[in-house]
Amino acid sequence: MGIPSRQEALAILHEGQEALDSLVEQLSPTDLARPATIGGGDWSAKDLIGHMAFCEEIALVTIEAWLRGERPPIEETFTAGETDEQNAWNQERKQSWSLDRVRGESAATHRQLVAAIEGMTDQEWTSRRPFEGDDAHEDLGTELGDVLGAPDRPFGHAFAHLPDLEAYARSVASR
Repeated sequence: MGIPSRQEALAILHEGQEALDSLVEQLSPTDLARPATIGGGDWSAKDLIGHMAFCEEIALVTIEAWLRGERPPIEETFTAGETDEQNAWNQERKQSWSLDRVRGESAATHRQLVAAIEGMTDQEWTSRRPFEGDDAHEDLGTELGDVLGAPDRPFGHAFAHLPDLEAYARSVASR
């Protein structure tokens, strides 16, 4: 599978965000904040919203670093085993935030990411890694597809979390 175009990436991101938003809208603020309801009991739906924003924050930092010709921090931060640590750090960081703040920050981050991708040229999107690395053939679009992806689905991170959120929304609706 080749690099998705910017338009394809944006369509996947839009579809995933729309699906998440649809499910979140089915839940009350109390349901969204209820702990241990998502991801095998590790997160609340609020935590999931914050997690999705965190992934998009990382993507924005990746874009900025790449276009400056620098190694994105994710190249060194997310090595084997450290993804869970980073996710736990983010969850703890946002734990005291209000639901409105988490949702607002998530929406703003998503808008910034979409604007950054839309504002890129095709040349920037397909630009080769501008720094030394283990995978020197990789381009920015592929890097972002990994940052925002799920197994076998570049840019489809939301889809990795939809089953848990769908199951929770069904359980709430059946009460």
